[in-house]
Amino acid sequence: MNQKQRQRLGSAIASTITYNFEVEQGGGSGFLKLSNSSLTGIGSEQIAVGEGRFNTFATASASKEYYDLAGAIALFFQGDFRGLQASGSDGEIREIDLPDVPGGPFYVKYDSRAFWSMATNGVSSPDRWTSYFSGYRETIISNRERVLAIDGRRIISSARVSYTLVDTAAEPVPEPISAGGTALALAGLSWLKHQKKKVA
Repeated sequence: MNQKQRQRLGSAIASTITYNFEVEQGGGSGFLKLSNSSLTGIGSEQIAVGEGRFNTFATASASKEYYDLAGAIALFFQGDFRGLQASGSDGEIREIDLPDVPGGPFYVKYDSRAFWSMATNGVSSPDRWTSYFSGYRETIISNRERVLAIDGRRIISSARVSYTLVDTAAEPVPEPISAGGTALALAGLSWLKHQKKKVA
C-alpha cells in the first residue's frame, strides 16, 4: 500500500474498502468489500468480509456461478491488508437410469466435485506475507460396476493471490450537533401535536 492510499484510509473515521484480486495459474478472480471501522492498526487483526464474490472452481456442470465471500476473514497487520482466509466447495451427482431400453438397461453416474481454499500466512516482516490458493475439480463417470472415466480434472496448488485496492469510500457518520438538532426538532413536533389535541 503506498503513502497516498494510507492517507486515504487514515482520513476517514470509518471506510468501506474494496479490493479486487486475481489468482495465478487461472485459479479465478473476484472482489471483496469490508469496513475498517474496527481497525486499530496495531499488530495482527481480523475483519469479516461484508460482501464479496469469487469466480473459481465449480463443478463441470457449472451449477455454481460464483462463491459468496461474505463472512470470509480478511487479515491485517499494522493496519495494512495482507489477504484472505476462505474456502468453498461444490458438488453434484447426476444419474441416467434407463431400465427399459432396447438392448438392455443403461445406467451411468456423473459425480462432480470441486474444493478450494485460500490462505494467508506471514510474520512481522512485510515481505514474508503470502496469500495463496489451492483447489481441485473433477467429474467421475461410472456405471454400477466400475469407474469409466474421470473428466474435467484440474488441480492448482499454492498459486499466489494478488490484491488491488480499488476504492475507499467514507461512511457517513452523524455529527453530535446534527443528531441533537434532529432530536429537538422531533420533540418540538410532538409537543405541537399534543397542543393541537388540547385545543380541539
